[in-house]
Amino acid sequence: MSTFLKTAYLICYFILVSACQYDSNPEQSWSHDEAGLLHASLSKDGSLALVSITKGSAQLINVANNEVLHQWQHTDSNHGIIASAIAANNKLAITAESNSLALWEVQSGKIIGYWDFPSITDLAISANGQYAIIGMESNKAYYFDLYYGKIVFTFPHNGFINTVALSNNGQYAITGSNDQYAKLWNLKTGELAQQWRQNFKIFNVALSDDGRYAMSNASLGKTRLWDTATGLMLSQLPMRYMTVSASRFSPDSKTLLTGRPNQRIDLWDIKTGDLINTWMPKKDVIWGNEAAAIIALAFTPDGQYIVSEASSGLAQKWRLKNK
Repeated sequence: MSTFLKTAYLICYFILVSACQYDSNPEQSWSHDEAGLLHASLSKDGSLALVSITKGSAQLINVANNEVLHQWQHTDSNHGIIASAIAANNKLAITAESNSLALWEVQSGKIIGYWDFPSITDLAISANGQYAIIGMESNKAYYFDLYYGKIVFTFPHNGFINTVALSNNGQYAITGSNDQYAKLWNLKTGELAQQWRQNFKIFNVALSDDGRYAMSNASLGKTRLWDTATGLMLSQLPMRYMTVSASRFSPDSKTLLTGRPNQRIDLWDIKTGDLINTWMPKKDVIWGNEAAAIIALAFTPDGQYIVSEASSGLAQKWRLKNK
């Protein structure tokens, strides 16, 4: 890079930093794996982290004291855990390799279910741990009963499924695909309740606990918030050409957390789309390769903090500050 371009970059960088106020001082930081993570999920209350490294086992970690509670893998070949989720009751968790799904008991660490599924891409688990939604490369998602080991519903798309989510009240599932659609499904009937098309493949989706609101993010495109009852758009987040790498609605369904591939975390007002808070760790070297994607987020039960997990293996706790 030429001296001129470096100077121009620095000027733009400092203008951007001065124009964008954010919190760069976490309350706590933990290193969950210095080699970096293939995937991570956080429990709803942020007390548990389930992390996996490339071609390594998954570790269930007590976030408060950074203690590894259990180490899980599916097979001896261990190709790596590519997706995971922890039930809201903190009693059960699921992990997926590319071709298999496992159900684990959190307290004992024992495996209590195992199934072969070809080409898993993403998954989510119900609040009570009885059901899972499993995204597939085969242009469909399964709503799967983990207790009885059977498929309840099949949710079709016309493209690769990238992302799935469930509402904690058991009312809805949402799926996002390369076909540019986010689809909302009724979990009582299996029928399509709403669908929303965007101009790029859907990379991330989320549902509020009460099922009232949905979020869909198009890769390098728009992030939109929806009313699930009417199908109408509530707001569009004022950020351009941005991929959401992690998301979580607040327990009161008033705000939404989003994480970005540049390690930035934002808190948004659901109904207006206004930005409330931003958090981003300090970078010691401007030119260094220190970027890391935020891959999991959670609110603490007291409503005072959020917890984040980055692909670098760094977990952090941030204070919520309302403007």
